[in-house]
Amino acid sequence: MTIRRLSPPDAAAYRRLRLRGLRESPEAFGGSYAEEARRPLKAFAGRLRRARAAWTFGAFEGGRLVGVLSLIRAERRKERHKAEVVGMYVDSGMRRRGIARALLARAVATAHGLRGLRRVKIAVVESNTPALRLYEGAGFRVYGREEDALLVGGRFYAMLLLDRALPFPGRARARRPAG
Repeated sequence: MTIRRLSPPDAAAYRRLRLRGLRESPEAFGGSYAEEARRPLKAFAGRLRRARAAWTFGAFEGGRLVGVLSLIRAERRKERHKAEVVGMYVDSGMRRRGIARALLARAVATAHGLRGLRRVKIAVVESNTPALRLYEGAGFRVYGREEDALLVGGRFYAMLLLDRALPFPGRARARRPAG
């Protein structure tokens, strides 16, 4: 297995895998298959352009893209100490092989290397026990629950909100208010 940052030439494979994920697990994503399927390939290529605050990683097995996730750093000055993992999906036929764990490890390693980054967040549908176990095993802890976070097919789903601290010496620390 190879994990690398995706770029615009990967857009067709990325689009295919993302649409498969949206179709197979609609409750796991904020986007919908209908919305994403209407987007042109160039929109997916745009998501994969190099940016200072966004990384999309892909896992390849035998040259085929089988898993993806994105790490998005907040860009606003007061929130630049946070990033979020989004869009995690592993092809259903390739699960239980450590692909999701490896993708998450790559995202966390990237986050560790970002100056001033203090926290990484992730959200998971409450009923997705395997994903929750994966995230907790990687050091993420539940800090909240959003009731009725997603509405899919007439059914509401709650999301668990998790985060992980990145405590490294030399990272920018917020100053305490005087007084």
